Amino acid sequence: MIWEIDDRAPTVEGLDANGRAIPAYAASLGLVPAPFGRRAAATTIEVLIVLVLLLPLYVGALPITLSSIDPVSGAVDLSGSDLVWVLVLGGASWLLVTVFIIVQMALHGRKGVTAGKAMFGIRSVNVRTLERPGFWRGAVVRYLVMSVSFWIPLFGPLLVIALSPFFDTERRGRSWVDHAGATWLVDVRDGLNPYDAKRMRIARKTAATDLRDERPSLPSLATPGVAGMPAGYVPSARNSGGVIGATVAVPQIPDAAPAPAREVSVPLHGGAAVHGGAATPPPAAPTAGPTSAAAPSAPTRPAFSAPEGAAVASGLISSVPGAQRREIEMWIQLDSGEVVTVEGSGLLIGRAPAAAAGETGMGLLPVQDDAKSVSKTHLALVRTGSALAAVDRGSTNGSAIVRAGDERVLLPGESVELVDRDTVRFGDRTATVRIG
Repeated sequence: MIWEIDDRAPTVEGLDANGRAIPAYAASLGLVPAPFGRRAAATTIEVLIVLVLLLPLYVGALPITLSSIDPVSGAVDLSGSDLVWVLVLGGASWLLVTVFIIVQMALHGRKGVTAGKAMFGIRSVNVRTLERPGFWRGAVVRYLVMSVSFWIPLFGPLLVIALSPFFDTERRGRSWVDHAGATWLVDVRDGLNPYDAKRMRIARKTAATDLRDERPSLPSLATPGVAGMPAGYVPSARNSGGVIGATVAVPQIPDAAPAPAREVSVPLHGGAAVHGGAATPPPAAPTAGPTSAAAPSAPTRPAFSAPEGAAVASGLISSVPGAQRREIEMWIQLDSGEVVTVEGSGLLIGRAPAAAAGETGMGLLPVQDDAKSVSKTHLALVRTGSALAAVDRGSTNGSAIVRAGDERVLLPGESVELVDRDTVRFGDRTATVRIG
């Protein structure tokens, strides 16, 4: 067995050449700086909690101590039960405050949250990695600096905690306490929660790739047709050999001699048959009596006349002079409940879909996706006659087809034919296919 050890330093995204955090990178992920008002409210809540925990000291131990002072000598005379109460009440307050601060530091270092931050939708992250701050610098150093600021009553906390965010050169509201702990406070109510691993992973992938979905040109899969005319490629399902089939639409060239028709005999709708490329109607049924009014026919779906010169294959008449066939209706129902009909050559689905060069007849279906799990041009539903195929357009987060509980992930550029009631997943969105 061969063991490989990766001794390379991990790459930290969003840093400049000097190793400093780039504010624009965090903004592209959707991280929003915590507003000053809610930061101040969170700090106030935590200070109030500390004051409540100090009540045994202020309400019990301090009055007993003051009452034991000799007014003449100024000496404190604590003895007996008074001394016991002072020690118990003072020790209780000290213990409660110590436990509260340790829990606060542990939560802040591991989860980026404290009691006040949790109440007002604020989280703390490491300013460079945008991950948890860490216990020693992100919590211990940060709280030491904050505690030192209280050595200068009123002015110290006012300058270090309250006013210093307005002097931040990065304009992200980081106080001197945040700079000492290498932390940054973000708003999870109006922005992305950095501790939502799935959303952060999607946001980092989106930022790492070109947001305009520009990719290098791939080799053309088009099959040449007639010289001077554009080639066409229609994706189809894989056959038993695992090869993707291709159908080439060869346009009719004016003034070109028609190819000789082969002798075929295929039954048509209504009993007609094709002989030698021409349709012959079935023999008329004998009639008895006077001609009566024709019975009303059942409503049919829109039909089309096929052009001349096309072949008959797979039991479907693609084009026969004068032949009619019923057009298959196709539509999809998005997970939001919206129903969209698939017409023409198909649909391009994405946040801002755009057709490629030479791609015509495709409808554009923009979908809403706040997490940006859907690429700008994510998926193509290609319609070919009565068949509908799904093609992933090289999306960032991929596509898949769920059929009867089984999921098949689509490779970029792979075409898979869909059937009725298939579910197509693209990013975090889904759509149900209906054919009928």
